[in-house]
Amino acid sequence: MKKVANPGLRRRVIGVVLAGLLLFGIWYHIPLHRVLEVTVYDSTGTSAILQMDITLHRSFFRETVVRGAMELDGVSYVSAPRMEPKPNSFLDGLRYKWIGYISSGHFVEAERLAGRGDYIYMMEDSLQIFSISFRGFYDSIEGLFLIRHRPDAPNVVYTADPLTY
Repeated sequence: MKKVANPGLRRRVIGVVLAGLLLFGIWYHIPLHRVLEVTVYDSTGTSAILQMDITLHRSFFRETVVRGAMELDGVSYVSAPRMEPKPNSFLDGLRYKWIGYISSGHFVEAERLAGRGDYIYMMEDSLQIFSISFRGFYDSIEGLFLIRHRPDAPNVVYTADPLTY
């Protein structure tokens, strides 16, 4: 005697799986807010405390974007959304996502953000996260490569681990 497949059960299972995928997609796109603190070191080995109040914007088809505020050496910086690097095409965005690239753009001094053009930011004191990696579920920073652009001095590179030469 053969068993007959129940089409109603099959539809229910497919419906539950699709609903689960939809809920996962919605959950994944909800921005993650994190408050992190890390000790950073410049090329001379001098340490500083970097406090980050950031939001991570995740997407299936684009790289994760970091926005928010940071404080380094008592100077507050906020993200400048118009200066975020953008992929050249949809395929570039997808490639960046799959290799784990995290886009951060520039963080400029908070009081200089209002009413200024993009090119003015580059001539002011600003921070650029060149590379960042996280531990766990974005709970702490594992690796960081941060560049501080200053108009009156050479750029300073900060890392999460002291550089050894």
